[in-house]
Amino acid sequence: MYYPRSLTNVILACFVLSAVPLVVALGELAFGLDSLAKRSQLSVREAEAASTASRELRDLSGKIERRVRQSIVLEDPELIDGYKKLDAQLEQAVIRAQSLPLTDDERAAVKLINVPRRVLANAFSSGIPKLEERAKLADAAAELADNAAQAATLLTRVTEREVVELRTMAAKTRENWPWFLGVAALTALLLAVGFSILIARPLRNIDRSIRKLGRGEFAESITIKGPRDLRSLGERLDWLRRRLLELETHQTRFLRHVSHELKTPLTAVREGSELLNDRIVGEMSKAQFDVVRIIRDNTLSLQRLIEDLLSYQQHKSAAPLRLERVELTPIVERVVREHRLEMLARAITTEIKGDVQSLQADREQLRVVLDNLVSNAIKYTARGGKVRIITALDGDMVQIDVEDDGPGISLEDQERVFDSFYRGEASTNGKIKGSGLGLAIVREYVLAHQGSVYVVEPGKPGGRFRVRLPIDQSGFVERSVAFVGDSVVA
Repeated sequence: MYYPRSLTNVILACFVLSAVPLVVALGELAFGLDSLAKRSQLSVREAEAASTASRELRDLSGKIERRVRQSIVLEDPELIDGYKKLDAQLEQAVIRAQSLPLTDDERAAVKLINVPRRVLANAFSSGIPKLEERAKLADAAAELADNAAQAATLLTRVTEREVVELRTMAAKTRENWPWFLGVAALTALLLAVGFSILIARPLRNIDRSIRKLGRGEFAESITIKGPRDLRSLGERLDWLRRRLLELETHQTRFLRHVSHELKTPLTAVREGSELLNDRIVGEMSKAQFDVVRIIRDNTLSLQRLIEDLLSYQQHKSAAPLRLERVELTPIVERVVREHRLEMLARAITTEIKGDVQSLQADREQLRVVLDNLVSNAIKYTARGGKVRIITALDGDMVQIDVEDDGPGISLEDQERVFDSFYRGEASTNGKIKGSGLGLAIVREYVLAHQGSVYVVEPGKPGGRFRVRLPIDQSGFVERSVAFVGDSVVA
């Protein structure tokens, strides 16, 4: 798809193209009004011409009739000259009347005026007519007046037709315009919606890419399609992804090396504190024994932390998934059995519900996911509480919920609880012990299975984590990051 060079040009083009239907509608309205105005002017001129022609025919025919009768009685040559002038004017009036938009009947009525007019013109062409012709001339003059009056009456229909035509044209314009304007507005709306989707698509991709970076998903490259400035932004985001992936690699390598380097001297310190605590090297005073016990307990805590770090690094550098058909219920029951002593010591009960039979997954990684979630639920459940494990099918996905009766997850922590070394408010206050790596491992393994894990109903009492995994992993493409030596293979 072609995009202009910048997002500004895209927005400008969208506005212009969306406005085109409305501009066309306004142009059509202006053209229609202009046509109506021109037609109105033409109708006014034709109506005025018809009225003038009707008046001239009546007036001139009446004057000619009087002048003919006077000429016949008085036999005055000057009267004949006056008649000839009036006849010339009548001839021009007839020509003007015939130029009007007349019907066949109206045009025939106007032509009838010329019949008695020619008779009179021929009779008066040689002067005063003879005595025996004068009676016929009076009849011809009367016929001329009658024909002119009839033609003048018919000419008034021109004005009536023009008025009717104007009304019809205006009514048609009023009738068509709402439809035309509605179509134009609908077209503009559809164009605006289409262009909004066109603009929003690369912005949604940018937002999605930023959210992936925020969640620590660096394996998939970032490609933004759209205007040049947005493509450039996508390239910078991809550079940021590669840089973050590189920094994460360095961090992982550093933690692995430090953990290994600390483990050896810490083992020696622990063994020495154990020897002192067991009084193998001699008796100690009570104060000395208390100091040794403090050293021993903190050494054990530090060793557990280092072991968690090593376990986390081992999980991140794990081999590719070994997919197989796995029965879910036996894995859940095994995890519960492994934590039974801890739950008995605190009078915590478990409830297992669901009818999911099997799914395609890595057996050991699935066990680690459930083990870490159940362990986390036990930590935050008060004495005498309950931990619930609920499995269900949702289309082609397996849904696993692990719930506890603890304080729950706040809205601010619902994303951060899956970050490495992040510990919630209860842990930071010293109430709950832990390294903050269990849920990070859960997320790593779930993402490796092309699944998702998130907090359900954050901000409410009781923690509830939901894992969604595909039942079938056929066609699966390995996207996890494997650490081989000091390099990264994606």
